[in-house]
Amino acid sequence: MGCEKMSKVAIIPIKIELNVVRKHWALIASISLLWITIAVLLVLSLRQNQGHLVYALDDPYIHMAIAKNFAQHGVWGITEYGFTSSSSSLFWTLLLSFIYFCGGVQEVTPLLILNIIFATFTVCLIYALLKRYKIPSFYTFAVLLLIIFFTPLPALIFGGMEHTLHIFITISFVYLAAQILSKDKSNFLECSLLLILAPIVTMVRYEGLFLILVVCALFAVRKQLSYSLILGGLAIIPIAIYGMISISNGWYFLPNSVLLKGNAPVLSLMGIGKFFYHVGAQMVGTPHILILVFLALFLFIFQFDKQKTLWKDSTAMLTIFIVTTLLHMLFARTGWFFRYEAYLVALGIFVIAIGLREYLPEKLSVDFDKSFIPKYVAIVLLILIVISPLAERGLISLIRTPQATTNIYEQQYQMGLFLKQFYQGESIAANDIGAINFLADIKCLDLWGLGSLEVARAKRDGNYDTQQIYNLARQKKVKVAIVYDHWFEGYGGIPSQWSKVGEWKITNNVVCGGDTVSFYAVDPEEESKLIENLRIFSSQLPKDIIQRGRYIGTKEG
Repeated sequence: MGCEKMSKVAIIPIKIELNVVRKHWALIASISLLWITIAVLLVLSLRQNQGHLVYALDDPYIHMAIAKNFAQHGVWGITEYGFTSSSSSLFWTLLLSFIYFCGGVQEVTPLLILNIIFATFTVCLIYALLKRYKIPSFYTFAVLLLIIFFTPLPALIFGGMEHTLHIFITISFVYLAAQILSKDKSNFLECSLLLILAPIVTMVRYEGLFLILVVCALFAVRKQLSYSLILGGLAIIPIAIYGMISISNGWYFLPNSVLLKGNAPVLSLMGIGKFFYHVGAQMVGTPHILILVFLALFLFIFQFDKQKTLWKDSTAMLTIFIVTTLLHMLFARTGWFFRYEAYLVALGIFVIAIGLREYLPEKLSVDFDKSFIPKYVAIVLLILIVISPLAERGLISLIRTPQATTNIYEQQYQMGLFLKQFYQGESIAANDIGAINFLADIKCLDLWGLGSLEVARAKRDGNYDTQQIYNLARQKKVKVAIVYDHWFEGYGGIPSQWSKVGEWKITNNVVCGGDTVSFYAVDPEEESKLIENLRIFSSQLPKDIIQRGRYIGTKEG
């Protein structure tokens, strides 16, 4: 008798667990697929990179270098030798700094501890919100898969930057804003949470200003002007504080990365022409964004015509997505390993899914009228056409991610190891400044301008040229330079006084700014030493790197 009671008690937790699995199978399956995908990509990456965990971009190493120097030396800069305004994500860099301060500097931190967590949180958040709208489990599962693979979350995780956090914060902010806008009487808790999120939105990425502007405008139209002003003010405060700190250090109000990568129109006929050319090129080059905007616009028109109001929550979210996307396309960039517009892709899929919920059947049925076969075929073809750019994006991201980590390992990572071995504490010129500054302790002249104010100012003033490069290198007492030659052709080329010693060329490049980096002796007295250093280091390079130069007795390309 006692054994029977014990067996019944043991069965109860099993039944509860099975009920939980049945109820939340869409979430469990989605997260499982995300983690399995990450594991597969990680194994492939480690195998290709001699067991090293390397990110798919050089940019995360910029954040890591600043975080390292801020945690260890109290200096907000790519080097420990002075302030540099090179981070476009204040929150992410501060978070890394805190982790480095508490637990020491770790290369693995942004990937395993932060990005996987925030990607998982994003999937859980979207699942919870879709459940609030009572979307059936099958459709919920489909939406979660689209978010995971079309955004694409795995590639962003291996990108090692703040974009998974950016997506999580953006969707949270848009949902809360729409809930408040849709009600005649505001909910105190929701309003308070939105005010708390506002500064985080802009601290995570400066593109958050587009979202804040749109939401504040909607609150103003809703005749909640005071709340709109408070919301906008809170969002601007962290940017203003950082801007004043930056100016006090002699830099611009905005980070160099925002100034140099943004698309602000110049008040001239040529400047305005370039502005609209940039916008047109971006629109043509991002069909996945165009499709999401057109779908959202169609749903917006349909809902507005039916409801005769802008203040339905789903209509408000569609409005926020459409206008925010247009602002991003006008003033910011897309591309560069799927990352710049990733938050728009995730947000677009989410708001469109909410907008479509009223038009979806509650249950999928395999029974259908044969006379409707042409209609079903047409619908399937239409769906395939619509999602094909997004599906292509997702597939390419999975294929390219391991190779992108290999590109960075064979180029920027090796550059960092080379400088760490031979040029610790020396003045170096480069145009990719992430890995070299994280791995090595150098004084860095950034010839592209993200980490050097003089270069950024010269580029913005339109007087950056070969002579300016030569003068800056002499002023900074640069010994060697590691650059992409073709990046400087538009500025007159590399100074002729520099002596080219060698080249490293990677194969199957999918992410680096060029497949070949060149090594120059900037200081004439450094030439023979650079030749010897490259010769010594040549045996340590991965075998796939093609080496050319005087240090191995061949001519440079």
